[in-house]
Amino acid sequence: MNKLDIIQFGDFQTPKELALLMCNILRKYQFNPKTIVEPTCGVGNILTTAKSTFPKAEKLIGIEINPEYLDSLKESIDMENVHLFNQNIFSFDWNSIEGTMSDPVLFIGNPPWVTNSGLGMMASNNTPEKTNFKGLRGIEAITGKSNFDIAEYIIINLVEGFIDRQAVFSFLCKTSVARSIFQYISIKKFPVRLCEMYEFDSKKYFNVDVNACLFNIIVSENVEGDLKCNVYKSLESNEIVSVLCFSKNMLINNLIEFERYSGLIGKSQYTWRNGIKHDNSKIMELEQINGKYVSGNNETLDIEPDLIYPLLKSSDISKSDYFIRKFVIVTQKAVGQDTAYISSHFPKTWHYLNKNRETFLSRKSSIYNNKPAFSIFSVGDYTFAPWKIAIAGLYKKIKFSIIGSLGDKPVLVDDTCNFIPCNTEEEAIFILSLLESEPIITLLNSLIFWDSKRPITTGILNSIDLKKVAEYFHKEDLFVYYLQNNDYVKKVDNQPILEFNY
Repeated sequence: MNKLDIIQFGDFQTPKELALLMCNILRKYQFNPKTIVEPTCGVGNILTTAKSTFPKAEKLIGIEINPEYLDSLKESIDMENVHLFNQNIFSFDWNSIEGTMSDPVLFIGNPPWVTNSGLGMMASNNTPEKTNFKGLRGIEAITGKSNFDIAEYIIINLVEGFIDRQAVFSFLCKTSVARSIFQYISIKKFPVRLCEMYEFDSKKYFNVDVNACLFNIIVSENVEGDLKCNVYKSLESNEIVSVLCFSKNMLINNLIEFERYSGLIGKSQYTWRNGIKHDNSKIMELEQINGKYVSGNNETLDIEPDLIYPLLKSSDISKSDYFIRKFVIVTQKAVGQDTAYISSHFPKTWHYLNKNRETFLSRKSSIYNNKPAFSIFSVGDYTFAPWKIAIAGLYKKIKFSIIGSLGDKPVLVDDTCNFIPCNTEEEAIFILSLLESEPIITLLNSLIFWDSKRPITTGILNSIDLKKVAEYFHKEDLFVYYLQNNDYVKKVDNQPILEFNY
């Protein structure tokens, strides 16, 4: 296969050494499957190893889209009790074989490590049917939260389809995928008695630089207490490095630290927002050189300055001392605003945008579908607050920064950053003192998974009740004063709304 095919078909064959480590871990469960199933089995190193590890298995099933791999597998395995299907896992009819699968059943394998959006960008046909399979609501279903790994899709569908069977699920996957599946299982309250993750070196085995693990799930009719997931240091180690759990509708990586201040969990009265999103950096983001604005295409622009605002990115605010190096064209003050006003008020800007119309039309995200020309996203009155407290979403450290204005223009942040709007510098300094306090830092560290692509999210930040934190420090009066005078907190009859959905 060429490199593109390797990615879109998840064609990273599992070395026999790794397959053996997987099966040796399964031995400790004293589990003797009668049926072994490997979806996306490839050349069959895992299936072959499982057959040797569990010789009493009555039936082995392998599913693989590549016929050449199945031919290779047939030459390397004793075909007694082995049934191979040359089919796409996304269209495979499980009902056709379910009745022939005796319990206990072992589902084992190494599904593709690629996301559905990644396949979409490659225009790949090797994708599952487009569906909101995790039941996301509203905007979550058309933005980043609807992006998922193909492995996640395969494993969740297997667990849901066979949850009423005596089954063990054992799969190699990204650590972030395992956590997402664990959270899904916890939310759905599936009858699972044990989840375990064993970290391993993906660089060593697959030459890819990503946090990965062996994720094991054991289904049981008798389940007591809240489900937890032990995370082991390696496939060869019994050392537990952390214990995951799901509590208060949150995935937690350190229950002991979380419980110290769990009383501060709630809903933030100051809504954390994502920075401005445009997905067209070469056209929308500018630098100022010798008093002139220059685009990412090195074009010196002659446009009106009215819609141009100073901009900070994660790489800027993550530093101790940041400076303005970028500017951004802001075409809307609110999502969905008609942009036709630009043509009459700012004709030079309108000409520049129209000249680059194709770059806007080629944006992949569906959030721009059926929106006005040159639309942006994550924009509202809060975007233009004169003061902000911001944090880089992509960087692996907790560092809050106060951001003000440049001349008569508020400084904006891009969509890799999270922020809350403030009216005054005094308000920002006070809220910052709460955010940098030991209780909040402890809570954040118990909730953030630093190996995630975007560790710090608005969901995590918005889960901390700042009013309770202020009460903890006996500063609730000052907190309420600033809250009531904040122009960017939703209010009814001049009173702040203290609860919201996010």
